[in-house]
Amino acid sequence: MVDFVSQASFPVLALAITAALIALNAVWSVVGVVAERGFRHYRVWAVDLRPGQLRWEILANLRFDAVVGCFIAALLASGAVRVSPDPSAWLSWATFGACWVTFEIYYWCLHRALHTRPLYRFHRWHHESRVTTAFTGVSTSSVEALGWAVGFGLAPILLSTFSEVSLTGWAFYFLYNYSGNIVGHVNADFFPKAMNRRGLTWMIHPITYHALHHARFVNHYSFGSSFMDRLLGTEWEDWPALHERVRDREPMQSLAQRGA
Repeated sequence: MVDFVSQASFPVLALAITAALIALNAVWSVVGVVAERGFRHYRVWAVDLRPGQLRWEILANLRFDAVVGCFIAALLASGAVRVSPDPSAWLSWATFGACWVTFEIYYWCLHRALHTRPLYRFHRWHHESRVTTAFTGVSTSSVEALGWAVGFGLAPILLSTFSEVSLTGWAFYFLYNYSGNIVGHVNADFFPKAMNRRGLTWMIHPITYHALHHARFVNHYSFGSSFMDRLLGTEWEDWPALHERVRDREPMQSLAQRGA
């Protein structure tokens, strides 16, 4: 794989990476649909989808994969990211960890910026999905998709200034990001009640947590963790109560619903 990446031209890399991302997206979308049906007793919202929502989300997914695929291919073809031909396990874990920490911080900043008046027009597409599905996670505008692509490449670019990076570690981060983002948008919360304890949710949060962002538009800007929201004061206080209701098989009946 490393030999292919180092020798392939930009068009070939772009096609190969985009195809891989589409396949990854498709597999986890199926997992998300199955999970949503399997945990249907724990629906987050008892609210209908908007007409045509699944169609526009799927089309946006393909666009997202193409934008990200081309951007990552450009980083590799240009040498902006230097890939190790024989990465150690330590380098693979370091690459994954650097991607995780960097993206979590970067994404909060990007997401918060996209909710400002001058930039919201680039984020509006994602918020057309008020009730989320397995296809909502990467349903974005082209500009927002480019913002995500920068986040995916940020840690490898920085690491490449003083070290090579592990292609394996980077690839596993994509697996983590895509799987978590897709499954994390389904309209069912399979996280147990214990996960509404704030002390357990610094690194990961239940599905209800992000579902409230789509309903309320403000706060909960984090990606897979909650530490940025908690540190910067953008966390809703009622999400644990709402998560408990969902796990008690009491889906929210209105997008305006509030917890105790």
